[in-house]
Amino acid sequence: IAVRMEQTAPAGAVRISQDTFTQVRGLFEVAAQESLRVKGVDAPVSSYLVLHAKSRPVRSATRGIEGLPTRMIGRELEFGLLQDAFGLLFQKPTLVAITVVADAGIGKSRLLHEFELWAQTQDRKFHLFRGSATPQTQDQPYGLLRDILAWYCQIADHDPPASARAKLHTAIAPLFVHDDGPDQAESHVHLLGHLVGIEWTGSRHLRTILDDPRQVRNRAFHAAAQLLRRVSTADGAPLVLLLEDLHWADSESLDFLDYMKQVNRDLPMLLLGLCRPGLMERRPDWLGTPRLHQRIDLTPLDRTGSRQLADELLRKLTEIPAALREHITAGSEGNPFYMEELVRMLLDQGTIHAADGRWTLNDSRLLLNQVPPTLTAVLQARLDALPAAEKLVLQQASVIGPVFWDQALTALDPSAASLLPALQQRDLVQRRANAPADGLGEYAFKHHILYQVTYATVLKGTQRELHGRLAHWMTGHSLFRTNEFLGIAAEHFEQAGDTANAAEFHTRAAEHARARLAHEAVLRHVARGLHLLGPTSSADARHLRWRLLEVREHTLELQGERAGQRADIESLEQLAEDLDDDRRRAHAFNRRSVLASRLADYANAESSARQAMACAARAGDHELRLRGQRMVAINMARLGQVAQGLALAEATIAEARALGLRLAEALCLNTLSSLAATRDDQVGFFELAQQTMAFALDMNDGRPDPHALTNLGAARLGLGELIQSRKELEEGLRLLRASGNQAGGCAALCRLASLSLWQGDDAQALAMAHRAVEQALAVQARDFEVVALCLLGDAELALGRHLAATQAFEQAQVLAVELELAYRFDAAAGLGRVALDLGDTNAALQAIDPVLMHTATGGSLHGAESPLLVQWTCHQVLARARDPRAIAWLEQAHHAIQATAARITDTQLRHAYLTNIPHHRAIVAAWAAR
Repeated sequence: IAVRMEQTAPAGAVRISQDTFTQVRGLFEVAAQESLRVKGVDAPVSSYLVLHAKSRPVRSATRGIEGLPTRMIGRELEFGLLQDAFGLLFQKPTLVAITVVADAGIGKSRLLHEFELWAQTQDRKFHLFRGSATPQTQDQPYGLLRDILAWYCQIADHDPPASARAKLHTAIAPLFVHDDGPDQAESHVHLLGHLVGIEWTGSRHLRTILDDPRQVRNRAFHAAAQLLRRVSTADGAPLVLLLEDLHWADSESLDFLDYMKQVNRDLPMLLLGLCRPGLMERRPDWLGTPRLHQRIDLTPLDRTGSRQLADELLRKLTEIPAALREHITAGSEGNPFYMEELVRMLLDQGTIHAADGRWTLNDSRLLLNQVPPTLTAVLQARLDALPAAEKLVLQQASVIGPVFWDQALTALDPSAASLLPALQQRDLVQRRANAPADGLGEYAFKHHILYQVTYATVLKGTQRELHGRLAHWMTGHSLFRTNEFLGIAAEHFEQAGDTANAAEFHTRAAEHARARLAHEAVLRHVARGLHLLGPTSSADARHLRWRLLEVREHTLELQGERAGQRADIESLEQLAEDLDDDRRRAHAFNRRSVLASRLADYANAESSARQAMACAARAGDHELRLRGQRMVAINMARLGQVAQGLALAEATIAEARALGLRLAEALCLNTLSSLAATRDDQVGFFELAQQTMAFALDMNDGRPDPHALTNLGAARLGLGELIQSRKELEEGLRLLRASGNQAGGCAALCRLASLSLWQGDDAQALAMAHRAVEQALAVQARDFEVVALCLLGDAELALGRHLAATQAFEQAQVLAVELELAYRFDAAAGLGRVALDLGDTNAALQAIDPVLMHTATGGSLHGAESPLLVQWTCHQVLARARDPRAIAWLEQAHHAIQATAARITDTQLRHAYLTNIPHHRAIVAAWAAR
């Protein structure tokens, strides 16, 4: 056969047979050739021309035992489904997601391996991405996303930061330069690098947004999804993204994959992931829409499949005795990994003797050999059979983790790395395919269960000693990316019993996670850090506890967990007193003001903000003082002192500009726009919202801030520009959700409910209002709860459900009165509209009586959600009752509309304001008819 291959190969080329290809597939690009007739061989021989070595070889060239490749058994149906999905990529541009689910050892990795090798032999161009999660990276925010980027950019673990940055820039920037220009392309690279821990210290693209993790995450998600899109659209070739061990993936990377599935759903892309069933418990909504995301469950091999695999594993024997076959399959329960490891155990023990490429069976040893009843026992037996030096090295490697590095192993034992080739030969560990040939070598245990069994054999005292040495080596080694390994270092210090260092590194890991909006990681590291600190009261411990609580309080605020947030603020206040630190006192009072404002406790919010101002002034911290002053201004307005609040807000923004405090200036702009809305100054609200958006875009390199975006959408809504308003509100809501900001979505949902009502989509308005109520309840945003309940009442009324509408308005009224909010007038007017619709004029009059009494004594409707709708309702009720006051209410409403319209210089926008808002249109028509 070899002679025939040589004779038929083109000049300068290498032709190989099927058997040779089986040995080297995954390492070389080949082209399939027509089968050849070979003298002395009955069947035609398949052959391939070798084109070149793969730039990224597939993880391993062969699968099996002692270098003997084995066929995949019993997975024909599942393999066919993956092949069909691959073919679909070339038929229509759509994303296909498949998750293969199975317990450990059932064959997920083998199925993926065979599919990848098959895909590589197809005469179709595609772009391959891969990534894998490990137990070590599941606590590392964006660890899986980093692995995907590292694979694409060929960044190795041993690369120093400068090299990693250069590789990231070289691989990614060219994808964006043509459309976005070099400056924006560089911004994408820096954002992605920062998100996954490849820092760009001092980057001008990051400098202005590092204090806003929400923007960092949103923009980096956008850049990562666009990266995949640009790779595909550059030449039209589809993408294949292979992801292993998703059950260990960090939550933030899973969030990105969910985001990517949405924004790139029109991209020809196969997203193929492997996981254990635990992922579905952790993320019940992982699959999303079954039509778009398919689940494939791998089950254990049946009896026939088990026997076929046993024959495949034992085919180097001249004859396979039935007793040996039964020996291999009896206790396996269809688990291929168990069967492979049992055969390896028989080889290790000498029951099967391998020599000169042939195997022989020692029948007497087989009879004496006891089959371990579990996979763990099989692996334990293999460990026991190892030479002592090799077993020790494997144990030391297990302390590092399921993935380990040769230099780390050398730090534990200078002679250990020399025995890694022997462990590779025994198929206990394997060198990672994406690890460099020199520098920091990366290895992995053959299977996670093997890693667990090995670690369990290390004595506790030895574990503590090795974890300690490893932690100090990691934190002092220049090759390791410090920020990425903060959590891992914390775990090693903790395992070593070094609580002081463990608490410090959990704190750093929590701060790192906060800067990337990785909420779960923040809460996990803070909990561990506080537990390790315990009741200690040293100054160092107090400073560390402050850092931990500050990070968690910020995260709980975003999640709307008010009880936990309040408890952390109280702890921060106590720590500030213990440390006698005015700057910390100011921070704690500012946070208390924010919390009180969220809960609509405006008096407490104002007084806390004044205390923050006083403490910050003593500390000489102008930015903290101005933040407090801003909160005083907005809460004064909410308490009815609108003019005073406005004057203070304008003074605050002037001082922020004079001091060059741009973040404080941005916050003040937002405050001024909110105050304009409170005064029902729709034109001023719109102008300030535009300024806020322009300011945010300038600070954020052209990327929208979700709060500024929803604010602008709300301002457009108030002027009747409904189509653009919907776009901005929906995009702002999407960005807020993507960043995990539960509290921020209430306003957008309320505005979208109003918009749907005005457009006549009552069912959609009802759905949005329900979601707004649920969101407000979840985050205890009591002011937005009132607004949402009023909108719910209007939607129910529009659908003719009077009882439900009445209940919603009554709930809103009770809560608004309790909180002393002007929204009580919206609720009263809503009850009046329900009564009018039922034809009960007396009930309508009774409903609006609080509004009539308030205005009769000189009160205004400032602070109500919709003063004009309240005025229009009062006119309608009074007109139905033939009350002469009706004319005054109509005149007042019409005058307010015309005054606002006169300030709108854009003709189309003025027309939208007068005609697109139903009660505006009704007021204008009623006045004209009169």
